[in-house]
Amino acid sequence: MTDKPILSVRNLKKHYILKAGLLNRTVGAAKAVDGISFDIYQGETLGLVGESGCGKSTAATSIMHLEEPTDGEVIFNGGGRAGESRNDDGTHPNDVTKFSKKELKAFRRDAQMIFQDPSSSFNPRMTVGSAIAEMLLVHGMDDKHRRRAIVEDLLERVGLSPEDYDRYPHEFSGGQKQRIALARALVLNPDFIVADEPVSALDVSIKAEVLSLINDLQEEFGLSLLFISHDMSVIRKVCDRVAVMYLGEIVEIGKTEELFANPQHPYTEALLSAIPTPDPRTRAQGIELTGEVPNPANPPSGCRFHTRCHRVIQSNDVDMDQDAWRAVLNFRDSVRSEAIDIDLIEENALIEEGGHGDASDGAIKDQIRDEFNLPDQLGDTSAETSLERALDWIVDGEMEEAANFLSEEFVTPCEETVPEFTDHGDGHRSACLRHSEESQTVEALADDD
Repeated sequence: MTDKPILSVRNLKKHYILKAGLLNRTVGAAKAVDGISFDIYQGETLGLVGESGCGKSTAATSIMHLEEPTDGEVIFNGGGRAGESRNDDGTHPNDVTKFSKKELKAFRRDAQMIFQDPSSSFNPRMTVGSAIAEMLLVHGMDDKHRRRAIVEDLLERVGLSPEDYDRYPHEFSGGQKQRIALARALVLNPDFIVADEPVSALDVSIKAEVLSLINDLQEEFGLSLLFISHDMSVIRKVCDRVAVMYLGEIVEIGKTEELFANPQHPYTEALLSAIPTPDPRTRAQGIELTGEVPNPANPPSGCRFHTRCHRVIQSNDVDMDQDAWRAVLNFRDSVRSEAIDIDLIEENALIEEGGHGDASDGAIKDQIRDEFNLPDQLGDTSAETSLERALDWIVDGEMEEAANFLSEEFVTPCEETVPEFTDHGDGHRSACLRHSEESQTVEALADDD
């Protein structure tokens, strides 16, 4: 691996316009990818990880220019450094997003993509050999005998037989199809490959074989890889560095072993806690993410993870158990979004009291606390008084007053401030407000008290 990036992604965005109504008016945009930046170095594998829907695959297709990015730069074989020369219009000469059709064709000789489902990426009416050889034909190799020889050699390198050239996709298993997809990606001898969930659809034993094959081929061909996955155990096996993505943004990036040993963002911590342990004597202590799952079309203010974060920062005038604080914020958000079924709560409260007449106010409030995992006492006298006042409004049917009051009384800095990246050393960076100087000062004062 060299110190020169083969790929530099700078503030890449991909927003999908949302339209509604009879006039098909624009009503917003789903921010699938919203300003990500990273480098991939020659010979390196960078893992891009996150849960489904976070924008990983959209980032991949935008980088490969299979989709038109909304904004940002994808600089290939140009370093992407600030001091490099630029065109008269300010664009970078190696920016893929500005390439002409001719330049894109040349780019795709050097950069290839492996898709998650190989079955859907092959023409069922073409033999696998013809599907692989077609790439050579498109890029100017007219000699069919030479094309066949190259493809047969590649099939053998990926663990298949040269005779498989004349077979059709339906004749192969899922693992074999993914090997064929690898051969197709390698046929033009690229420098860079994007692998989008290449083993997620495979059985465990086949998955291990394909991962081992990818590693061997990377060493043999000197490839650089962007490896996309939601499986942290796979990422740990194959990647040199890891970028963690949440709701269109990268929240942490660093060397694989450092990030796994010392995660600095709560979302990374939650992902790592979900990795199963092979030791039956060890009980996994997975982190349960509660709270509202945000909409990419209307992402939360401040830190986008704050609606689910198990380490969300308390305001200066609040001091309670962290689980209770998370529960209060979840309750506040549910009241604000009118997600409380008060009729059902009253029914359940009445059942608890024996099922006669109307449920008492106290029973209804107890049922609300139980429904939203609110403790009997918050542990902070002022906060408990505020919560009781809001519960009184809800019992009286004054939901709007309760929502406004909870929004004023229970506020986290995480929803007010967009966190900047903090450098933890050796390229390990995370975007979490807990690491800001202001937050650390507040925590230190709290510890002194």
